[in-house]
Amino acid sequence: MKSSRFYTLLQYFKEDVISEKEWHELQTMIKTGCFDQLLEDDLLISLAGKGKQEKWTADIEQEILAGIHAQISEHSNRSGYKLWIAVAAVFLLMSTAGIIFFKSKDPLPAKINTLSHKYDIPPGGNRALLTLPGGEPIVLNDSSIRQLKNQTGGSIVKAGNGILVYKANALAGQAGKEMFNTISTPRGGQYQVILPDGTHVWLNAASSLRFPAAFKGEKRLVKLNGEAYFEVAKNKRMPFIVQTENQEVEVLGTHFNISSYADETATKTTLLEGSVKVTAQAGQKVLSPGEQALTNKDTRVIKVMPVSIEDAIAWKNGYFVFNDEKLESIMHRVSRWYDVEYHFEGKQGDLSFLGVVERSKNISSLLKVLASTGNVHFKIEGRKIIVMP
Repeated sequence: MKSSRFYTLLQYFKEDVISEKEWHELQTMIKTGCFDQLLEDDLLISLAGKGKQEKWTADIEQEILAGIHAQISEHSNRSGYKLWIAVAAVFLLMSTAGIIFFKSKDPLPAKINTLSHKYDIPPGGNRALLTLPGGEPIVLNDSSIRQLKNQTGGSIVKAGNGILVYKANALAGQAGKEMFNTISTPRGGQYQVILPDGTHVWLNAASSLRFPAAFKGEKRLVKLNGEAYFEVAKNKRMPFIVQTENQEVEVLGTHFNISSYADETATKTTLLEGSVKVTAQAGQKVLSPGEQALTNKDTRVIKVMPVSIEDAIAWKNGYFVFNDEKLESIMHRVSRWYDVEYHFEGKQGDLSFLGVVERSKNISSLLKVLASTGNVHFKIEGRKIIVMP
């Protein structure tokens, strides 16, 4: 339980919503040295998420851990819990700095120009709707931090950088009627939520997550529609379970991605770290890091295969990655993020693409990359994309 509490406080700290009392609690835990492994793991995860883990060395690791301990000791007797500059530099800069580079044998030509379009469409952004247990909707966007609601077992705090933080209190887990919140993103939206147990979830466009105001009983159960990346807080006594339309994923504490859109033929579960058990009507499979389970929505049969982790979570890191991907599949993903319709005009060849495009760019930038092959052309008409040979 102490490890779970440490991880939860660490998430509050990284999102800058930690209270003074919680900051002193975290200081005390770090000073014991008992949580160095968790601290190290969190640093490595931040690096891996930005494609920088290969530059990590044992010397750097020891320097950072020593620096954190030194800063904690130096400032432990001073007033003001925001004397954490060195620690913040480690967590916040490492989690936001750097660019992911993906390798490909045959990348698209880099012939992106700056020609303006008569019509253009901006990318999606941090937009979501939070529905409270009583059905009250709250619109979430990029506004500043503020407390939204107090509920039995905790309060909801909205962080201004597209993150909803649910902070449990002393009443969390006590007996009583279970209440559920639902956070949903529209087409062209994305959002993050830190659940009451400290689990961090990234929601992709056109997705929803239903979760309790406080986790009670023997398991932590959430329900997902669409796509989400999970960094689950460890708690061996209370497994974390994600239910989708056609499968169930059970974990104790790990990092994984689930894509379960209603308009796709299979649910994809990709494991980055730890171990997960995927269960469907036709059986179950246990995944190892770097593996993906494909659960057919008609037969409920699970197939497991090795995949690129970077490709699977590229959306979460702000990129579209096309790895020998068919044009129809690409346009389907593009339409979801930019909230557009698309239409194929004329006979299209069997086209596949390799390349990387930032999700933060206007749609014209992405279409120019695809069109630079000379095999396909595009026309923007309002919020409709015409795909031409």
